[in-house]
Amino acid sequence: MANENRLDCCPCRRDLLKTGCSIVGGGIVAGCLSISDDSSSDNTATTALPDEQSTTERDNPAPYEVTVKPAGTHQFESVPETYASFPGAWMDIAMALGIKPSAMMSLEEEQLKYYQALPNITFDLGSVETLMASNNSGFDKEVFYEVDADVHLMDPRILKRYSGWDNAEIEEIERNVGPILGSLIRFPYDRDPYYTLYEAFEKAAKIFQRQERYDAWVALKDEVFAEIQSRLPDNKPTVGAFIIDFDVESKSFRAGEIYAFRNDTRTLRKLGVNSAFKGDSYVRYKKIGYEKLLDVDPEYIGLTDNLTTADNESFQQTLQAAKNHETLSELTAVQNENFVRSAGTNMGPIIDLFSAEAVAMQLYPNEFGEWPGSIGDVPTELQLFDRYRVVDIINGEI
Repeated sequence: MANENRLDCCPCRRDLLKTGCSIVGGGIVAGCLSISDDSSSDNTATTALPDEQSTTERDNPAPYEVTVKPAGTHQFESVPETYASFPGAWMDIAMALGIKPSAMMSLEEEQLKYYQALPNITFDLGSVETLMASNNSGFDKEVFYEVDADVHLMDPRILKRYSGWDNAEIEEIERNVGPILGSLIRFPYDRDPYYTLYEAFEKAAKIFQRQERYDAWVALKDEVFAEIQSRLPDNKPTVGAFIIDFDVESKSFRAGEIYAFRNDTRTLRKLGVNSAFKGDSYVRYKKIGYEKLLDVDPEYIGLTDNLTTADNESFQQTLQAAKNHETLSELTAVQNENFVRSAGTNMGPIIDLFSAEAVAMQLYPNEFGEWPGSIGDVPTELQLFDRYRVVDIINGEI
């Protein structure tokens, strides 16, 4: 869905990830900027992820409550095993907890590349149900009943917006199917409330009672970003971030403020770059034209979400089109081929690490090595986080 209303979530069922790995080595990590984002091989054999949670996680807890704003608070009598959502960050969060989708609002294969880049993890879309036939087909409550998800990781405001349902219909789904507990984290929707990536991740860990995996992710993330930031130069480049797409013929571009409260510019923010577009008006995005872009003339053009939605070949076509454009060819970033591709909209904990590695290599090849153009082609010796450690955490082998 390459448009300004792209959804930022997704639906799913637990287990069914396949892996066969042991714990190997560490990773690298975290740094802090003016805005804090966080709360506190080629082996061929695969094995099915255990159907049950690890010993410390699988015992049924006493009834417990989880609050996710703006949805509210729900009391769980048992740990949910299935969930439904929009494609996006919440799916990646669930995958990081070892929970594969059973249903999604629509199928998007783009972010599967990140799971395919992990050793011995498979993800078969054939086993995933869809809640609507296409992006324009509308919402059918009967499908929600048929899927019968234990919980819906959706922001109720977004569900209402795209379904056209009223409060009574939302309450019907919650009453007869399962609670709606999710929140848009791409950027603040109606300003408040807003969760950062790891705040939303912690909510999901409570919902699925997988706090140990969440804690392991926090430790890994902190290590990875601390290591990356320790190697960054003092003088950071200025980046103009553009949200979702960068159509050279569009005559207007969606500019984003990197340091606003938004998940889709997280990678650039964590790597400490200077934002070419500043101000509260860029919390969602700001449409600017050629004249404004030439006036700002950032050192780098940041293609937020391009790492997920495009491959290197299509990116090169975008770069070449900009170089051939009568006006855009005047930009410093275009002349120097200084384009940076990051993950963006769908970014959860797994994609976060791949995006940080990719951007570090694109911005600072002398320090981190030349970016090969694809997340799956980064040589082992240049990888900035341990893929096997990620898989072990996903599987609960902590």
